[in-house]
Amino acid sequence: MPILRPTVKTILIPVRTSVMFCLMAVLVALVDMASDLYIPVLPEIGHVFKVDESWVGATLSVNLISLAFSGLYYGSLSDTIGRKPVIIGGLILFTLASFACGFSTNITQLLFARFFQGLGGGVAFSVGVAVVRDLYEGGPKSAQMFSRMQSVIALSPTFAPIIGGIIGTMYGWKSIFYVLGFVAVMLLIAMLFFGTETLLPEKRRKGFSTGIGDEYKYFLKRPLFLCYAGIQILSLGWFWSELAFLPPLFQDHYGVAASSFGWYLSVLMAAYILGTFLNQYLVNHVSLKKLVSIGLGLFFLTAFLMLLAQMVDFVSPWIVVMLRFPAGIGFAFVFGNAGTLAMDQEKDRSGSAAALIGSSELLAGSIGIFVIGLFEAETLYPLSLMIIGCSFFCVLLIVKSATLRKQLTPSPE
Repeated sequence: MPILRPTVKTILIPVRTSVMFCLMAVLVALVDMASDLYIPVLPEIGHVFKVDESWVGATLSVNLISLAFSGLYYGSLSDTIGRKPVIIGGLILFTLASFACGFSTNITQLLFARFFQGLGGGVAFSVGVAVVRDLYEGGPKSAQMFSRMQSVIALSPTFAPIIGGIIGTMYGWKSIFYVLGFVAVMLLIAMLFFGTETLLPEKRRKGFSTGIGDEYKYFLKRPLFLCYAGIQILSLGWFWSELAFLPPLFQDHYGVAASSFGWYLSVLMAAYILGTFLNQYLVNHVSLKKLVSIGLGLFFLTAFLMLLAQMVDFVSPWIVVMLRFPAGIGFAFVFGNAGTLAMDQEKDRSGSAAALIGSSELLAGSIGIFVIGLFEAETLYPLSLMIIGCSFFCVLLIVKSATLRKQLTPSPE
């Protein structure tokens, strides 16, 4: 029996796949940290430019808006001309805009620079995700790699403000944007020399639709995709609302110092990271649909425990964190797995599909923040009800997806 020896080609393909995955993880993490890094120096920026908090806060919202809508174009464009050129173009714009932020001499210039930084960064959450789908061709392996990528991203809101505070204190707020620009240059060079094209020419779509409406109307006729995408989007809705709700609850109501809040947040992120590691193992033994259902069950468990704790007035910051722990693990089961199930429905339009999901997540987060902001951060009731509400609609979507799958499965003759 002949012995099969590994060839150079069979060795290089896994290496190139791993390198490309690492480049995409760095890209998504870099764009995600573009706001988290400079949050600690927001007051300094207001003082230097002599503007109030609303103008400084606009540098966050302007970036979020451009980030959301630019991804819609990137996704469709990458389905037509390939992933690598689109990523390089977005990275160039992100790099130039990052340095422009540092060179800003007034708030207007900073707002414009942050807007263009978001335009460039939008490539990460649409094309970057589509590349992972290309590399691992969907299914459990793709979900496993999404979990690994998300475990890296989860570190951003925990450590980025700490790192940004140190850099800003030592070298000033401008240095933060110079660091972002420098890292982007290094990533751009790595992408040019080591990045590979993951969408083969024969798999590309013919023609690029310049109309956002025309391009994304297609997905309205894809109910199974909408079900799975909706589960992921709704989950992000309550997660973003929580990030806006917990700081005033902990600091204003429970008296937690701003400098100590990060420790509580790090425990919440630890639950999510633990969940991503569990998910990486479980996707090889449990179906993605079942993992999503388990995750939703953990959402309900956390919400009901929070309601019960508030009703009996057994609440403190650490109790809130402990009660929230199951939902953190559940979020890792839902986020990524639901996205993988959605992307598996649209293999020929994975770029546009990823872009639509990513932009909708940001929109859902904005709505969640607005809704929970209507309530006073004095009890756990608003957050608990937000989790229950989003999870309830997720359950309806997963039931609907099961019905659709039965309808699409041909009956045996």
